[in-house]
Amino acid sequence: MNLRLPTRPRAARPTGGGRSSALHARRPALLLAVAAAGGLMVNVLTANEPAAQAEPQLASVSVAEQLGITEPAPVEEHAVSAVDSLGELAASRSQRQAEQDAAAQAQAAADQAELDRRAAEEAARKAAEEEAARKAAEAEAARAAEAAAAAARPGRGTTVAVAPAGSYQDYAMSKLGGSGSEFSCLEKLWGKESGWNPNAQNPTSTAYGIPQFLDSTWKGTGIAKTSDGYRQIDAGLIYIENRFGSPCGAWAHSQAKGWY
Repeated sequence: MNLRLPTRPRAARPTGGGRSSALHARRPALLLAVAAAGGLMVNVLTANEPAAQAEPQLASVSVAEQLGITEPAPVEEHAVSAVDSLGELAASRSQRQAEQDAAAQAQAAADQAELDRRAAEEAARKAAEEEAARKAAEAEAARAAEAAAAAARPGRGTTVAVAPAGSYQDYAMSKLGGSGSEFSCLEKLWGKESGWNPNAQNPTSTAYGIPQFLDSTWKGTGIAKTSDGYRQIDAGLIYIENRFGSPCGAWAHSQAKGWY
């Protein structure tokens, strides 16, 4: 009788591929351990050896290099590089700030120069106006003094008019009642005789003033010889009315005879 015992199934062995992967995963750690142990053994073996025989301890370094383990760069180099970068950044900011400050100072100087120029121009303008006013006042004072001197010496006038141009004509027209035709004749008559200058003096006779009256003619008007242009007009109109009847009659006589 044949009896068969039941067989127990065998556990599956790990394949070579799994073992190989695990070994590959643990290889760097094993190699580091081997390198460390080798270095320790070298140190132990050479502890009592002379200095000349202790050189084999450098083998641990060559093993680390063979494993491709590189030492990190010294921390000091990174720190120095960072400090240098910060220094360059600070210098750049300082330079930009200095340039901005210089530009602001230049603009402020330009603005001040413009203000000074305008102030100088305004001062020059005011000085010119004051100088012109001073000269005008001096000229007016000189004319007034000359008129006063001429009034004190009737018949010895100057070529300077006592009143502004046009005022004598306006006065004469008002005395004629606003008659444009009569004033036109009078304007031509006295324009020919004196140019309406109350200080006009004939160099060859005593004829004087706007109407160019002789000293004897002045006496017939009832008005004394004077340098006052307005009084001369009064005397002239009295003379013309008594002798010719109107300014146009006097102008017609002047044109025919050359005098009136």
